[in-house]
Amino acid sequence: MPATPGAPGPARSGGPQTWRLVLVSDGPLTPGPGPGVTRLDPGHLVLWDPGEPFDPVAADRARPPRALVLHLPGTALSVPPQALRGLVARPISSEAGPAALLARFLEGLAGPGATVETRQAAWLGRAAVDLAVAFLSSVTEPRDDAAPRPRQMALLGEIRSYVERHLGDPDLSPKAIAAAHHISVRYLHHLFRQDGQTVGGFVRERRLERCRADLTDPCLAGQSMTVIRARWGFHDAAVFNRAFKKEYGITPGEYRRREGVPAGGR
Repeated sequence: MPATPGAPGPARSGGPQTWRLVLVSDGPLTPGPGPGVTRLDPGHLVLWDPGEPFDPVAADRARPPRALVLHLPGTALSVPPQALRGLVARPISSEAGPAALLARFLEGLAGPGATVETRQAAWLGRAAVDLAVAFLSSVTEPRDDAAPRPRQMALLGEIRSYVERHLGDPDLSPKAIAAAHHISVRYLHHLFRQDGQTVGGFVRERRLERCRADLTDPCLAGQSMTVIRARWGFHDAAVFNRAFKKEYGITPGEYRRREGVPAGGR
């Protein structure tokens, strides 16, 4: 294969963490001499595993192949590694969509009239990575967002524990919860949706449960309904009564009497 700018070769200093995205620009080629390898035609884009050797050979001796290689550090890619591995050695046409944008950009960079100053190289490199991520994201299998990942579940557990510790705080809100965990309010709502809940619904449910437990505690028989509900973040009697009746089917006072706990006042 003739030497060309960006021609396929070993991964750069990134070693096993550096992916190679190959654009075949002329002549068919195969990624290696072994049997059963994939034939890559002009216009194909293919991702190559950083841990596998890439030794392209001409698939047609009458047409010397030419290819461009974009070296992509794994740390620069927002696409999960398991999704990337599902694309390895899979030829993808660059005729339309993000693939076409990426291919035209790479061809422009490698064109005979392209000159890049040092101060411009970083910007063009970032643009290439962004286009590569857009392309890779467009061809990976969509994730099942209804199935939270372990890291998300761990964060959700931390948030729930935080809520439990701050149920009596009148300023407990999605904004305050998100700020305490250094995430956006939008992402906070996303975490709870994945678990089939809402942030407000979880806070209200836990506050009502604490109130219910206190109302049936003989040791707290002398405490008024006002003290109990205020302790767990309900500062409006009407709101508390409506929420309690909706959750348990009867009013707080009726619930307390049914459980045989004498009222401690209003």
